[in-house]
Amino acid sequence: MQTRNKVFGVTCPSCGHEYETEMNTAVFASTTDREKLLTGSFASLTCPSCGHEFILNYRFVYTDEDVKFMIVNDPKFVCVQNRLAFKSSLSILDPSRKSEQDKYLTRMTTDIEEVREKMAIFEAYLSDKAIEILKYMLLESDELSLNHDDVVSFRYTPQNNFLIKTADEEEYRLAFVREVYDKIVAQYDGMFETDKAQLIDKNWAYDFLKNK
Repeated sequence: MQTRNKVFGVTCPSCGHEYETEMNTAVFASTTDREKLLTGSFASLTCPSCGHEFILNYRFVYTDEDVKFMIVNDPKFVCVQNRLAFKSSLSILDPSRKSEQDKYLTRMTTDIEEVREKMAIFEAYLSDKAIEILKYMLLESDELSLNHDDVVSFRYTPQNNFLIKTADEEEYRLAFVREVYDKIVAQYDGMFETDKAQLIDKNWAYDFLKNK
């Protein structure tokens, strides 16, 4: 394991002060960074001008060498062209690096909250595709008095439940029902694409269900 530091330009979200800081772009599960990611303190910065504390969302790779998954976080992945460019870069790796890359399930994320959720899912040996389908179905059902527009965040947590945050700044905890999850896996698992480098979110779930 070897950290890879890179200098990033940063703009304070409070006062607008611009400065540079060095951040690690190679993060591993076997280090203290795993706990920082799970507790929300990873990539915490303090503005040297106004003292405002904030989390910097930047490009880094998180690797779990035991569970064999890799998360590439980049706020630019909100743009489909950047996701396609990343996938293309994987296809032209030299044979030895490609062989090593193929050992890992690779996911793209756009912010650290997504990274945290993927970690919780994969460390529990669950399918993030089945989880996203389950969340989508719950919002479509009569079980919740919420719809898609009400929800700003719907995440699986390390506590084996769902945390829902609404546009009204309310928070709800929802139990993870393993029996329902298992039914989704049984129904759709054979239809899941084998492409390892994907961004799996609610938009993916919508497109997947729409085409089935």
